[in-house]
Amino acid sequence: MSVYPILLHTVACGWYAFFWNEFLSISKEDTEEWHPRYQDIHELGCRYLTNWNLFMQTLYFSGCLLHDLMKIFKGPNWLKLGTKFQILLSGSFSSLILPTGIFVSVTFWTMYGIDREIVYPKLIDDVIPYWQNHGMHTVILPFVFAEVMTTKHRFLPVKVLATILISFELLYGIVFLETYVEKGRWVYPLFGMLSLPVSIAVMIFLLFLLTVCLFVGIFIQNQLWGEEEKKGYKKPVKKSK
Repeated sequence: MSVYPILLHTVACGWYAFFWNEFLSISKEDTEEWHPRYQDIHELGCRYLTNWNLFMQTLYFSGCLLHDLMKIFKGPNWLKLGTKFQILLSGSFSSLILPTGIFVSVTFWTMYGIDREIVYPKLIDDVIPYWQNHGMHTVILPFVFAEVMTTKHRFLPVKVLATILISFELLYGIVFLETYVEKGRWVYPLFGMLSLPVSIAVMIFLLFLLTVCLFVGIFIQNQLWGEEEKKGYKKPVKKSK
């Protein structure tokens, strides 16, 4: 068993334990001193895709570390639970963790570079330290890429992976639209600058890009591990005398 996945999973779990402790401590501060606009942003905290991705990565790397410990201590594999757990981790990584990690980081920093006010207003810097911004939108990418490079995952059929991701997209789309209906405002400031039909069209386009990230992730994994898998399935050729 390679030491690199264990090291990565340990570092990732330690990082997220530290990050969530610091991030959640902000909520304990006197919210009345916050800017009214940030109070609105804080109220919608659980509806941001960034936070969904952070939560999923935390669960995923915690599950990976638990699975590593199971293999190290050679725990019982009753009803093949260890194998099923590994398939669950691999499926969730390929269908959700990797594509959402790529999507959140790339789209955030692209829009941030164009006009940060449409995704991350400057007033947030007065409450959330800049390093936590990178923790939410930058660190997530090296972690998933490091996972790709250090761990060979068991691939589920592409149709299954796409079904899982599309189901996730539909769930988030419902929450996204429900927020507008309930609160009378969009989760992201960008959509408040557009008409309702255009906002829905932009949302559909962004979810399409998230689906594209699924296939980007599959391509990356195939480039790193595909040839190795093919070698494993090759039958030895008998030499003729």
